[in-house]
Amino acid sequence: MSDLNEFRQDLVSGDWVLFAAGRSKRTNATEKAVVAEEHQDARPCPFDDPRATGQEIISEYKKENGELWVTVIKNKYPAVASQVCMPIETNGPFSWTAANGFHEVVVTNDHQRIFPDFTLEETTIVLKSYRERYLDIAKNECGEYIQIFNNFGKNAGASIVHPHSQILSTPILPPVVARSINGSAEFYRKNKKKVHDTILEWEMKQEKRIIFENEFFIAFCPFTSKRPYEVRIFPKLSNARFETIDNQSMEGCAEALNFVLGKLKKVFDGRFNFNFFIHTSPVRESPDLPCSEFYHWHIEIIPHYSILAGFDFSTGIVVNVIDPDQAAEELRKI
Repeated sequence: MSDLNEFRQDLVSGDWVLFAAGRSKRTNATEKAVVAEEHQDARPCPFDDPRATGQEIISEYKKENGELWVTVIKNKYPAVASQVCMPIETNGPFSWTAANGFHEVVVTNDHQRIFPDFTLEETTIVLKSYRERYLDIAKNECGEYIQIFNNFGKNAGASIVHPHSQILSTPILPPVVARSINGSAEFYRKNKKKVHDTILEWEMKQEKRIIFENEFFIAFCPFTSKRPYEVRIFPKLSNARFETIDNQSMEGCAEALNFVLGKLKKVFDGRFNFNFFIHTSPVRESPDLPCSEFYHWHIEIIPHYSILAGFDFSTGIVVNVIDPDQAAEELRKI
């Protein structure tokens, strides 16, 4: 029997669920295999030398001195796979579609150092690789959304210790993205103003939760942070699409990302597990949802401080045990 690989839509919530049974073959993919992670470094790392371990190379990026810094490879156990475009179909009362898309891994050429340890040049190169791969993947007519994200640490879902990011495209608009896009559109219809511009103005007026600012970007712990020490990084110039930013802005973004992750690493002092992801507009502009009019791309950073429990899952109300004002002050002072 072939591995199940498709999206199925929940009848009640309307949320899409991705079934990617082939992912269970990854190292430490299941809870039963978690204990093996303690011994992972004893085995050859598949990302230390991607060519030597038979990875399929997509592109490479070097520093100014010619040193290889980023290698983009095809994910060996993809959650989605490139195949013939298929429409959304029905199976009984349910809607489903093939899990068509691209799943790539962005590997940095250092087994030990993570984002907080990167130089400005190194982080800028990583962000540029994100942008270039996004633009290339976006050429595929099947893709509706492209998600760029980074997991570090077991608690953040990383199955391989070696620092890496992932880029994954989907043929449907993911539930969280759809809610964010639709909510932003509704706010704009009611107020004739972008919701993210309103948030930024409020945070800049309050000044309590801002932890970093340069010419191009601002970083803060949101007033409505769902998770302890959550940080969001926004470009000051309102722009719906990450993939359109220029090189000067890219360097400003790298500076902000390095600063914030460096502060968080000190706060967590050796227990730093985190996710960050880029929120940007869907691949194609829709007449019904002209994102360029109402959306503002940004980066969300989630350190793993506490776990979600019964109340969080059963109600959708996430309990945050850290005041964002306190979190911002601690990050500024450390």
